[in-house]
Amino acid sequence: MSGALALALVAAGVIAGYWFGARRRTADLPSELAPAPAAPARPSLSPAQVLRGEDLAGRAERDARELAEELRPYLVDVMRQHGAVEVTLWRHAGGDGAVLEIAAWSGDGPPPAAATWGTVPERALVAWSAAEQMVGFERRDGEPRIAICPVRFASGEPAGAIVLAAADRFATARDALRDWLPRHAAQVGRLASLFAARNEVARQSRFTRALLRIARDLQRAHEPDALERSLCDYAVEVTGGEFAILLRWDAAQRAGRVAAFSEQAPRAMRDGVVTPGSVAGTACLEGSASFWEDARFLAERGGLLRDDDGGVVAGSMAVLPMMRGSAAMGALVVGASRPGVLRALEIRNGSVLSALAVNALEASWELAETSRRSRTDALTGLWNRRHFDEQMERVLHETDRFGGSCALVICDLDYFKKVNDTYGHDAGDAVLQQVSAVLRDGVRTVDICARLGGEELALILPQTSYEGAMELAERLRQRVEATMVPHAGVAIRVTVSMGVAIYRAGDDAKGGLFKRADENLYAAKHRGRNRVVG
Repeated sequence: MSGALALALVAAGVIAGYWFGARRRTADLPSELAPAPAAPARPSLSPAQVLRGEDLAGRAERDARELAEELRPYLVDVMRQHGAVEVTLWRHAGGDGAVLEIAAWSGDGPPPAAATWGTVPERALVAWSAAEQMVGFERRDGEPRIAICPVRFASGEPAGAIVLAAADRFATARDALRDWLPRHAAQVGRLASLFAARNEVARQSRFTRALLRIARDLQRAHEPDALERSLCDYAVEVTGGEFAILLRWDAAQRAGRVAAFSEQAPRAMRDGVVTPGSVAGTACLEGSASFWEDARFLAERGGLLRDDDGGVVAGSMAVLPMMRGSAAMGALVVGASRPGVLRALEIRNGSVLSALAVNALEASWELAETSRRSRTDALTGLWNRRHFDEQMERVLHETDRFGGSCALVICDLDYFKKVNDTYGHDAGDAVLQQVSAVLRDGVRTVDICARLGGEELALILPQTSYEGAMELAERLRQRVEATMVPHAGVAIRVTVSMGVAIYRAGDDAKGGLFKRADENLYAAKHRGRNRVVG
């Protein structure tokens, strides 16, 4: 980058000095020889378009037009110096060294098509001179009427040829013209090289600005969910993939989980843990990006996220670890259904994106973890009373807004004091932890499972009917009853009593929901415990 920048600065000085003189020399030219108006401004592109190069065709067309305009004043000078009627610059078309096109000329407007220029023998002479890297002349009555000199870039790579055409003869004698042609060709090669260097620096600048815009947008997404989703969406855009999945990796535990995914992500990859033996887990452990342009054989290597998931059939796949120091804190998995959709250049964009997102993600995850701990019961891992109260208010509000009903279940361990007195408080803690795990594992992800205090636990069930709440509570009661808690060589059996209450949208008794559930819990205790009352 520094070399390109230095070259661009030199280019700016050389071109500016030359064009200043060229503009003075051509100020009195007739209008048909005056430089054409500057090319229109480049259209604004989104960061993803810049990074993916979606404007490749348009950019190549603009570059060709601008190169023709940049070289035209010099070609006009050459034309006037030697009494030519036209000077053209021919270059190799695309990557085909055998095909030439006219890239710039001394006339007004776009350069003519190579196929319509001159005669067939004249075009063949231009192609021969460019291919053999030799000066060539086409004579008429012993005098050269067309003069051709091969052009090389500043790097020495063949670029094409410069062609001078006269009406009858040139103002410069043939021997002098033979001396001048290599000088003109060398100058055109230098100018073309400097123009390319300038464009490369401009492209790198656009690339950097695009990355900065994405980094800024990611930094503004303070909520972890919003940041994670944005990162997946950006990964799809800048790589050209069809889906992206964000993994969160715990280097100490050698395990991870799916944190977020884009809209088109396969269902089998939308949740669950990430194991160290999987393709993604191995990439996180090794801290190195993996890219498969044709990923159909990946199923033979085992699971993509888990050892036993059988792999996900995909045509193209990349796993891009997100490194914090020497350890991975996560990874972006990008994929497409067809081979060859993902390319190495665009996967590089994904790697840059993952590196940019590290700081924002780390800060967001740390803040989320701090917030979670402030709302989590340290012993059981359930939500605490503060979070329970906030979520209860939210669920009631959403029930009124969207209709339906919600349920509250309050649970209390039976004879818990006897457990503490008989086996000790360590045993009581173990029982609380085991019962909490039974409740947490037995509810939906949208349900809220909290510890209210002591041995009292609660479940908030959004969009749940009375029958659904009673059925869930009974199922959980039976699971707790069947659970034996091992501690200090003994197996402790416990039961729970549960009180259930329902709130239906629009009811007047919103504020009494907790009281009704608590009263039903008291009734369950009074009727002999180990039962559900609603």
